[in-house]
Amino acid sequence: MNRPRTPLTAPGYPRKALRRMGSAAIGAVALAGCGTAPTVVTYSPGSVVAPPAIAGAGVAAAEASVTEPIQRVAAAAAEREPAPVHPANYQADAQEPAAAPLPAPLPAGLDETDVAADEAHAFESLTLAEAEGTALAQNPTLAGATAAVRKARGLYTQVGLRPNPTVGLMGEDIGEGGEAGQYGVFASQTFVRGNKLELSRAVESWEVRGLELRAEAQRLRTLTDVRQRFVRLLAAQRRVEIADELVTLAEAGVQLSEDLLEAGEVARPDVLQTRIQLGEVRIAQQNALVARDAAWRDLMAAVGTPGRPVRPAAGTLEGEPLAADFEELLAGILAASPEVAAARVRIERAKAAVCRQQVQPIPNLNAQASLAYGVEGEEPIGGFQLGMPLPVHNDNRGNIAAAIADVHRAAADLARLELNLRSRLAAALSDYEAAQNRATLLADDVLPAARENLDLSEQGYRQGEFDAIRLVTARRSLFEAELAQVTAAADRQEAAALIDGLLLSGALDDLPDAGGANLQGVGLRDEALGGE
Repeated sequence: MNRPRTPLTAPGYPRKALRRMGSAAIGAVALAGCGTAPTVVTYSPGSVVAPPAIAGAGVAAAEASVTEPIQRVAAAAAEREPAPVHPANYQADAQEPAAAPLPAPLPAGLDETDVAADEAHAFESLTLAEAEGTALAQNPTLAGATAAVRKARGLYTQVGLRPNPTVGLMGEDIGEGGEAGQYGVFASQTFVRGNKLELSRAVESWEVRGLELRAEAQRLRTLTDVRQRFVRLLAAQRRVEIADELVTLAEAGVQLSEDLLEAGEVARPDVLQTRIQLGEVRIAQQNALVARDAAWRDLMAAVGTPGRPVRPAAGTLEGEPLAADFEELLAGILAASPEVAAARVRIERAKAAVCRQQVQPIPNLNAQASLAYGVEGEEPIGGFQLGMPLPVHNDNRGNIAAAIADVHRAAADLARLELNLRSRLAAALSDYEAAQNRATLLADDVLPAARENLDLSEQGYRQGEFDAIRLVTARRSLFEAELAQVTAAADRQEAAALIDGLLLSGALDDLPDAGGANLQGVGLRDEALGGE
């Protein structure tokens, strides 16, 4: 189906745009829906994104199709109940945003106080609440996310500042006719027109809000990682306990076989077989200790306090089952996720950028005044200059088209994110349900049967009915079943922690920054002052 040509691609667009602006309208271009100052932003995740109004400044009616993907996403979002997000809504106005204090610098390592505290609590169990609280205070990525917000607020302030005036000395007609010429002073000022500075701040205000939401997402990632690593530590700790129990059983088995050998009821190979198993379980015991220490170090890395000595963890691998089904869980995640909220903010930022690019062709006014005196006392001579570039060749159509395309891209990215969350939830819920099924079956059927099998095998071995191989096999079966039950319970709790954390993990991954290395506000200030 052929679509009608838009003003953006119609022949003769530049000349028509200039005629619409005209000499009288050049200083007051109507921007439908764009406003003249940063809009007050009070955003709640899950709320419907309003269709953009981006007509004006040479883009008549602004490509109507730009609203289509946004409306489709908004219609889907309207069916969900919005939920609040932890950080306070950012309010952007023409004033400088309030700067939140940065957290205190993190210590490079453990100091004497930390070491003393560790020694005092060496035998106290580490709780999940303690690990979470320490992570929120010490994890460096959270300090980095806070710094990124402050940087964005600084850029918000910078892009709205007016250009500085220029003052200087001047000289004219020096040496003409042997005269000393005239000397004086001048002052010049660039007047930014079209509300470019205010609209640049509107763009940056959405950038600030987006980074605030990313900071909240990083908080959830940190908590999720701490909870998952804490579960792994509990599981590793339980595996050490199981290995210790098995070593005790194996040592008792060796003693029993030696006693039976002395009584002439078993042969020496039975004793050797029980000793072989004792060696194997001691190896498993050492491996479990190594894995526990590794799990502790992994947890401390996520907490942000590496180097602390190992402490026992307090808790169990049991947990409340997930009551909601897939669609209910997905609806709750989509309504509360800071990822989704940040994607909606990117749409609003893209819409604000369209408004900003539409006013770029409005030329800035350059004014200069001077006052000169002759060396021989002539009357002072004043002068002034007014100038502005004529937008004859560059009407900023390319940047406007790119900004409109960015609205499409941001809307498509929101739809992509919702599908991505659906896929991530499907994987996490599948892992949870599979682990739950394994844990239930092992606890209800396999473990009771393995324990009974070991009891009967020990009784039969004492009575000479079974050989050592059968007893060793029964011990190994119980050991493997208990380890499998621990693994299943840990997998279940890790999946539940991921779902509870809105599918956010990766606390130590790299963080997005504000404006990259450009400290002028992603080029918006340079564009505003350039006026072309």
